[in-house]
Amino acid sequence: MQAQLESCQQLLSGFDCLLLSTVTKEGEPLASFAPFVQYRHCFYIFVSDLAQHTKNMRDIPKASVMFIQSEQSARNLYARERAVIQVDVAAVSDEEIKEAVFQLMLERHGKTVDLLRTLDDFKMLELKPNKARYVVGFGKAYDWDIEANEMHHVSAQVLQSKNSQKETNVADKQEQ
Repeated sequence: MQAQLESCQQLLSGFDCLLLSTVTKEGEPLASFAPFVQYRHCFYIFVSDLAQHTKNMRDIPKASVMFIQSEQSARNLYARERAVIQVDVAAVSDEEIKEAVFQLMLERHGKTVDLLRTLDDFKMLELKPNKARYVVGFGKAYDWDIEANEMHHVSAQVLQSKNSQKETNVADKQEQ
């Protein structure tokens, strides 16, 4: 699985922004994006409190992030390489971590970061992965433990079983 780990890391290293999926308290989904850096197995974003995705993450401190191969480089649009990561969201208060992350952001995203730091509505958020899946194509899905730096192949049977269980859980909730 070392080859998959390296391929996944290569995919992530090709992005300066992550795709972000959040939800409002009313259950309305929102897709957005944010520039990011990785530090100590977490993703860090610097976002405005005025943005809807920030409000959503403060209200419901969970999100999903995605990195996906470009349409232009994909041989098959249905089988694009991608990493989808479920994250827990928290405001960053540790000054040592903030400074380390700001330095990485400055190096990666340029002087705009210094300007944004002067604005009161911008806050740093930590997106801590709790579950991830890396997909390379049809029949090539891997559960990814980011902290342990391990991947495990997920068979079609396992995926079908998980989907059947979710459908049963949804049906049970609707009956209640």
